[in-house]
Amino acid sequence: MKAITVTSKHTLELAEVSVPSPGDYQALVKIEACGICSTTDREIIKGTQPYHNQYPCVLGHEAVGKVVELGRKAKCLKIGDRVTRPSSGARDAFACGWGGFAEYGLVIDRRALMADGDHSLDNDYTALRQNVVPPDIDVKAAVLSIALGETASWAWQLPHPGGKDVVVCGTGVAGLTIALWWKLAGARTVVVIGRRDERLALAKELGADFVVNSTTSDPAKAVRELLPNGAELFAEAVGQRSMLDLGLAVARPGGTIAIYGVPEKQEYDLHLSRGCGDFKIVSVPANEHLGYSWACDMIRRNVIPVDKLLSHEFALSEFQAAFAAVDAGKVVKGMIRLS
Repeated sequence: MKAITVTSKHTLELAEVSVPSPGDYQALVKIEACGICSTTDREIIKGTQPYHNQYPCVLGHEAVGKVVELGRKAKCLKIGDRVTRPSSGARDAFACGWGGFAEYGLVIDRRALMADGDHSLDNDYTALRQNVVPPDIDVKAAVLSIALGETASWAWQLPHPGGKDVVVCGTGVAGLTIALWWKLAGARTVVVIGRRDERLALAKELGADFVVNSTTSDPAKAVRELLPNGAELFAEAVGQRSMLDLGLAVARPGGTIAIYGVPEKQEYDLHLSRGCGDFKIVSVPANEHLGYSWACDMIRRNVIPVDKLLSHEFALSEFQAAFAAVDAGKVVKGMIRLS
């Protein structure tokens, strides 16, 4: 089968790897498409991903596909089920860079394991995130649902935004959907900061009350003019080391600065003198399995403009152009069709 691989840092290649065989509690999945993650995938390509340093590897962790073969004891999945996050695993000479950009992958039937009294994977990171997609959710929406479940579950773990003034820094799919979730949860004022006018226009369409272009204005000053008392919640959804300083500059006393973005080397610069002296910085996990069903329901109810958030679709043969477009900031969220 074909797979998108990182053969060495900064080098993407299409390679032939063997098709995996399902174990007793696994299912073989024909992967239909895989989303491009502008953080993890790009970090693996650059060699800055802190949890992965093995090359060559098969890339991708936002895959969706249909079950085509069941392991001997996989009784809670069925042929034809569409599932999230199948992975090719380590194949041949290739390590597993989460392995979703391949024509076939495996998922774990965690429920079958539990039914047979094996609870070893009850809290397994990968198995928890391999969900069956509702039958009325198509491939494109299914790919997007992974990111939606992540940002929803992340937002739920923070102080409730109801009646609060909140600021989101970032206009990728994470920042845009965090702003949407906070608005839906009753935030009084939502301000979104970004660098691209077309993304800021989309933020307004999704419910942001105000937007700030950080390339044409001083974002801290602009936010303070909009929110004289400061923000009660600030989301860092960019992954740049300077963004915490911006959060400190706009947070009101007692406010919360929440980290969703992931900077290189997992390090931030923090200048305490720029803050109000009374603030909290939090980093919570993105557990999309906890928000997955709700995210699918938001898609089903047309709350989510799928085509605008998953803005670009590429063929497998276009993989180089796809990653280049993501690097250039031309893509809100992109996916590559594998079949």
